[in-house]
Amino acid sequence: MPPASPPTSLPHLTDLGPPPPAYQRLQAQLAQSSWICQGTLVCRPLLRQVRGQTVKKGPYYLWTCKVKAKTVCRALSRPQYQLLAQAIQNHRRLQRTLERMQALTLRTILRQVPGVKKRK
Repeated sequence: MPPASPPTSLPHLTDLGPPPPAYQRLQAQLAQSSWICQGTLVCRPLLRQVRGQTVKKGPYYLWTCKVKAKTVCRALSRPQYQLLAQAIQNHRRLQRTLERMQALTLRTILRQVPGVKKRK
């Protein structure tokens, strides 16, 4: 039986060095994030026929999202609608920031860490 080779150390993210300034700016944006919520909001007026006249009802505020692969829909008050609109906007901004951070991370790792040799 051949002698066991010494264990190789696994790379750490700290081996990449300090994050670039663009990444640090994105981290600062994450730190400033507030309440977040996922979903879609709808403000829907309804028109009804009452004794031959069209009557405007509402507006009705609805929030919809997926929970455990099921669509959930809730009726909201106007203040709930306004606060959820801000939380959903924060969530979307946070998602864009995370996407940019992921792209920077991938680009840095692919540039700085040796990969496999291409066959052709």
